[in-house]
Amino acid sequence: MILQCLGNFSSELSMLNFGMNNFKGSIPGTFAEGNKLRNLNLNGNQLEGQLPRNLANGKMLQVLDLGNNKINDSFPEWLPAFPDLQVFVLRSNRFHGLIGYPEGNISPFPKLRFIDI
Repeated sequence: MILQCLGNFSSELSMLNFGMNNFKGSIPGTFAEGNKLRNLNLNGNQLEGQLPRNLANGKMLQVLDLGNNKINDSFPEWLPAFPDLQVFVLRSNRFHGLIGYPEGNISPFPKLRFIDI
């Protein structure tokens, strides 16, 4: 399991790569306000549950790779909180609902280069 206190380090870390480790449980919900994470890779584990909303506490995220887990949640409409997001991977999870954003938000990801859902 990923310890829940791990998110406490997000105020100092710029990259967190736990990909391909077969972790189980949920994603920690302790991401600090104004955290400095630029790259979060949790791909290839067995993480489940919902995405913690406080992941959006940091605005610097450029790579978000949550693919190949068991996350069961609606499509995260709060992701435009990351204006610098360039790589976005949600493949092989259990996301549901509409993929979209509020009207008037034509380009929520102006720097997006790769999306895999």
